[in-house]
Amino acid sequence: MGAFYGSSAFVLPSHQENFGIAVVEGLACGKPVLITDRVNIWREIENSRGGLVTTDTEDGVYNILKEWRSKSIEEIEAYGTGARLAFTNYYTIESAAGKLVSAIM
Repeated sequence: MGAFYGSSAFVLPSHQENFGIAVVEGLACGKPVLITDRVNIWREIENSRGGLVTTDTEDGVYNILKEWRSKSIEEIEAYGTGARLAFTNYYTIESAAGKLVSAIM
């Protein structure tokens, strides 16, 4: 976890991730994530403004890194808040338990 806390973002330009546990670990640390739309939790990231999502191409990854470098400190902090929100809303034990209870009731 120390590497997450020492970074400004977590980058995973993956060609395919069923879930992306490392992405969720980054979110738990309040770190924005920069991922491709081939990480199957990209919608949750985008909905929470917990990072940036791009296409799974060389140009897409290049452009997302370029875009990230242009962000202000305030924008980066806002994405960090969104990252923590994504973690809280979708990936905590409490949120998972609530979804399970709703599904079986």
